[in-house]
This record gives sequence, C-alpha cells and structure tokens, in this order.
Amino acid sequence: MAAASFSSVVLALLAIISLSALVQGVASTSSVNSTDNVAAAGGDGGSIDLAALLAFKSQLSDPLGVLASSWRTNVSFCCWIGISCSRRRQRVTALSLPDVPLQGALSPHLGNLSFLSLLKLSHTGLVGSIPARLGMLRRLRVLSLYWNGLSGAIPGAIGNLTRLEILSLTSNSLSGEIPPGLLQNLRSLQALSLETNKLTGHIPPSLRTVFLGNNSLSGPKPHGVGSLPMLEHLSPQANQLSGTVPPAIFNMSRLQSIWSWLCTHLA
Repeated sequence: MAAASFSSVVLALLAIISLSALVQGVASTSSVNSTDNVAAAGGDGGSIDLAALLAFKSQLSDPLGVLASSWRTNVSFCCWIGISCSRRRQRVTALSLPDVPLQGALSPHLGNLSFLSLLKLSHTGLVGSIPARLGMLRRLRVLSLYWNGLSGAIPGAIGNLTRLEILSLTSNSLSGEIPPGLLQNLRSLQALSLETNKLTGHIPPSLRTVFLGNNSLSGPKPHGVGSLPMLEHLSPQANQLSGTVPPAIFNMSRLQSIWSWLCTHLA
C-alpha cells in the first residue's frame, strides 16, 4: 500500500459535504430579500442566529475587512459571505470561510447556531481554545478548524455531536488527551484528523479514516484497529507507540494507505 496524501483525503471529503451545503445555501439565499435582516431574523430563531454571528465577528480583527464589507446589518445575514441558510426557515446552516484571515478567537456564541451543519474555518488565524459550547450543535456534520493556532484540550462536549462525519483539527497546538468517550459517541464519524498537535495519551479505537501523526501519543499499538472493517486510511506516525503491528492489519481488505507505521516497524 503506497503512502497517500492524507490531507487530500480529508479535503476531498470536506469538498463533497461543503458542496452539498453550499448548493442548499445558494438556493435559499436567492429567495431572501437583501434589504435588511428583518426577513432573515423574522422570529426568535433568526434573531439568535444574527446575534451569534455578530458575536463571532466581534472577536475577530478581520485585517482585510472581508467581514466588515459583507457582514452588514442592513443586509440579510443569509446574503453574507460564507453564510448559507435553510430555504424555509432562513436559519444558518453553514459558516464557511476557509483561508480568510480572520485572526481572533472562536466565540462560544457559535454554539447557538442550532441549525448549523457545516463549520469550516480552516487556515483563518484562529487562536485560543475550542469552545465547549460547540458541542451544542447537534446538527453539525463537518467541523474543520485545521491550520490555525488553537490551543488547550479538545472539549469532551464535542462527543455530543452525534451527526458529525468529519472532524479535522490538524496543525494546531492542541494538548492533553483525546477525550476517552469522543469516538464512542461520534457514531457517524467517517474521518478524524488530529495530526501535528501536542496530544498525549492513547489511541482510541475508531472508524474509516484516522490521522493522528506528529503528536505525543503513547502506549501499545491498538490491536482494536484490526476490528475496524471499514478502515481505509491510517496515519499514526511520529508518536511514541510501542509493541508490534496488529496482525489483523494485513487482512483488512478496505485499507488503502497506511503511513509510516509499517515502514518503520517491520524491520
């Protein structure tokens, strides 16, 4: 099995789900009157969404003025850059601003966007911790915060996101252990990417795509990996794992790529 580009796998999965959310958002945005936010905030739910977005904006320096020029209160928030809304209720379903220099902290008020299914803020200059209140986003399918400066622990509340399919936190400064119950609760999770952080502890059993390289994970190589029949990509390199490679690895018919683990431990 050749060593694949693991980042491209996650990006491909993100693209598929993001496209679905954006198509829905384009359809809904076309039906919104952009004269003011009264239409979109017609009702308590819309008002909560508006307040959450403004609280998020207030924590960011926005050096290029991307939000300052688009996120104006005399325009429906469903027409703001990076925002997609549901057609019927005009509630925020996606917040996607990858590669936009936002520079600031994640507001815990994002946890009030109860219809959000996609939160994609990769490579945006975010710092500080991941708010535990993101665990309130019960409809969330994609949480992508990779290539930022986020620090602290992964909140255990992320385990409440039972519909989550992609969790990508690669290339931050996250520390501490992976919450023990995280993967047990995320039953819809297909891809987990936690590479290049400062995480410690043990590797929990998991799913289809697992990227955990360049951390400080320790303990024996998990033989439970062999009981994951859907596993396609595995990247645990550059950790402090011990013991032998689980023999069941060689019988996993769906496994397409495994980075470094076999290369460095089959001598």
